[in-house]
Amino acid sequence: MITKNRPYRVALAAIVAAASLTFAGCSLDKQEMPALSGPSEFALSLSMTATPDSIPRDGSSQSVVTITARDVAGRPVVGQRISLSLGSSAPTGAALSESEVVTASTGQATFVVTAPQSGSTGNIVVTAIPVGINGGNATTHMLQILASPQNGTAPTAAFSFSPSSPDVGQTVTFNASSTQDEGAACSNCTFFWDFGGDGTATGMIVTHAFSSGGSFVVRLTATDSGGTSNTTQQTVSVSAPSIPTSVSISSSPATPIASQPATFTASATAATNHRIVSYQFVWGDGNSNTQNSNIIQHTYSQAGSYLLTLTVRDDLGQSTTINQVVTVSSGLTATFSYSVSGTTVSFNASASSSSVATTISDYAWDFDNDGSYDTNGSGATTSNDFGASGTYTVKLRITDSRGVTQTFSSSVVVP
Repeated sequence: MITKNRPYRVALAAIVAAASLTFAGCSLDKQEMPALSGPSEFALSLSMTATPDSIPRDGSSQSVVTITARDVAGRPVVGQRISLSLGSSAPTGAALSESEVVTASTGQATFVVTAPQSGSTGNIVVTAIPVGINGGNATTHMLQILASPQNGTAPTAAFSFSPSSPDVGQTVTFNASSTQDEGAACSNCTFFWDFGGDGTATGMIVTHAFSSGGSFVVRLTATDSGGTSNTTQQTVSVSAPSIPTSVSISSSPATPIASQPATFTASATAATNHRIVSYQFVWGDGNSNTQNSNIIQHTYSQAGSYLLTLTVRDDLGQSTTINQVVTVSSGLTATFSYSVSGTTVSFNASASSSSVATTISDYAWDFDNDGSYDTNGSGATTSNDFGASGTYTVKLRITDSRGVTQTFSSSVVVP
């Protein structure tokens, strides 16, 4: 029998040997695989609980948050660093006692969350991120703590304004700080103003100047952070002020002297809460000035009567105009005496004078009153032969060193 079964045993041994080599090859492949470097976050479990999980908006109440870290087998993870933060939209005043915690032997770590201040909106969201997780794929874990009261209703819009009875163009201040939301001042609200068709504005406190008189329905719309809004309105009565009144002008000296500066002072009264912003002087001699001061100097080059026009304008663009005659003196006195011999008349103008300490440099004579001077550049004395008896109008014009002139006319009787 031994001889008979030998081929079978040899074949079986060959199969076993081949199988052993095959399994040995598989075992070598497994030994060549690299080991994993460090723990994976998928093997880390984080859980967070808050006690209490709802706190009032008082800026001082606190909630204790406990973080528990466990591995894939449910065992506590010791020494795990965890970064903590609040979102950018966290309610005002909310705060964390720590920015990072490390788990203890129990796999737990605790920190404190402080309540947001009164009047804030939104709930508290705590973000926790494990530190040191391989692969840069740290998963964010979040916990929400409710803050009461919740912002579930629209704000109550309210505003005041000053002055209460403005004029056209007067600055009015509108203040919506009395707007309430959830029983507190709505510091996070947005505000939109409609000034009754006279313009719009945004902001809690704004200013506006109405462009015309009348009654304007001013509407305020307040919108809270939750997107709910409320509108309120008030009527503002705007008065149209009168134009400037009591407009006048005076000069110093009272009678200006030619070729010497005189000081002119304008006076005007604007409506209440308004002011005069410009004075326009049209001097009547071809010159004019516009300025914001009511005092100005002007020099008339010659004596005479001039129509001075003054226009005053207020800050609303309203104006009042007056006209006033200004009499300007030459500062000279022209006169002459005469004597008759036959038809020849001798004239003497040496009594002519200057009150402004100037020198009379020229005497001009018009003997026939035709408007054309018969002598010019002559002295104070002269004569003329009229050639016949009669009554003649003779005109004298004197000129001083300033170039200022003065005239004098008189009837001369030739017997």
